[in-house]
Amino acid sequence: MPLFLAVKNDDVLSRRGTADFLEGMRRDLFARLKSLPPGGECRLLKGVTEALDKELAFEDAFGQDFPRLLAETETATDVNGLIDLQRQLAEKAAEYFRQRGSVPAFDILCTTMTDYLTRRALQLAFRWMEEHGPAAPAVGWAWLALGALGRGEAGLSGAADFAVIHDGEAPEETSFFVGLAGRAAGILERLGLASPGGVTPVGAAWRGSMTDWRKRITSRVTEGDGDLGWLIGLTDLRCVAGDSALAEGMNNLVRSMLAFHRDQFRETARHISMMPSGFDFFGRFRTERIGESRGMFNLGYYGISPLVANVRVLAVHAEIPETGTIERIRALLRKGHMDVDLAERLLRACHCFGRRRAAMGGEASGIYVDTARLTEQEEDELKAGIEAVGTLQRLVYTTITGQG
Repeated sequence: MPLFLAVKNDDVLSRRGTADFLEGMRRDLFARLKSLPPGGECRLLKGVTEALDKELAFEDAFGQDFPRLLAETETATDVNGLIDLQRQLAEKAAEYFRQRGSVPAFDILCTTMTDYLTRRALQLAFRWMEEHGPAAPAVGWAWLALGALGRGEAGLSGAADFAVIHDGEAPEETSFFVGLAGRAAGILERLGLASPGGVTPVGAAWRGSMTDWRKRITSRVTEGDGDLGWLIGLTDLRCVAGDSALAEGMNNLVRSMLAFHRDQFRETARHISMMPSGFDFFGRFRTERIGESRGMFNLGYYGISPLVANVRVLAVHAEIPETGTIERIRALLRKGHMDVDLAERLLRACHCFGRRRAAMGGEASGIYVDTARLTEQEEDELKAGIEAVGTLQRLVYTTITGQG
């Protein structure tokens, strides 16, 4: 299925993982065949074949249904039609995750679905604007996704951080995009797509021309407290609709500012690498002491957030353009900034954390785990993930700050 090309990269990790799996399956199958009575071999092989045929049939059906629903979003004539299609697409994505359990595949499905819905929402907003006011100005524009959606990791949470950049600075041009942002935001909210932190082009801080953005970023860097975490976070930006070249210009602006303010970047990276550990002094999970989540482990705070933040800052340091956490890890490995062992451990952590994120709705800040109810295998997997994050933080500290 074309949607999944991004998770089928032919790199050392995927090749090795596939080879190990196939070898293990072949070894187990042959071991089982040796212990079967006469005639049992055929029944076993037939059962394996039937099971594989069933899985292939599921893939074929999904590979037809999901793209068909995506295509229907492009011709939806109103918001109610989009809402119905969104419901069907979300059900399909959730069904695929229940069947396969693949975090990268689930994230690709959810991100693709959200992108299609957003683009159609923008088209409906443009149409309304032109019917009730002046025509759209003949200037370039780009609608950008930021945060978890920019990384392609928002799942079905509905968390959608957006910004707008446009050419043209005439009052009528600026006014049009103010109106467009408000109209589009209204449609997106009806689709359940909104920013928990208020990152929306409805606010003046998240829209403007390239000149506006340059002034805004420069002012905040020079007048701020030296923490560039917010600017590093802008490297998650991804073009959803409009002029991709304009979006690339915005990305170049962000990265050039980070390169210019290298000392501040290095100090921010140091703080990121020192985010709190998920283990207490005795090596146990650090659980909440008060509130509704008392006794629970905050996976968002101790696992997902430091994993995302440290991979991001290391990718910026290595001048890697990818935005997704998994893609950044693979790129860091390819370019020699991370060894195979750590990359594999971090990818396992991504899958471990991501499965819980997907099961709990997708918003990292609200993911708590009752460690007392974990099986031994689940506990070992979670511990290994948190340990991998700690190793990553030490790598960031020594690599960027230059201290051993």
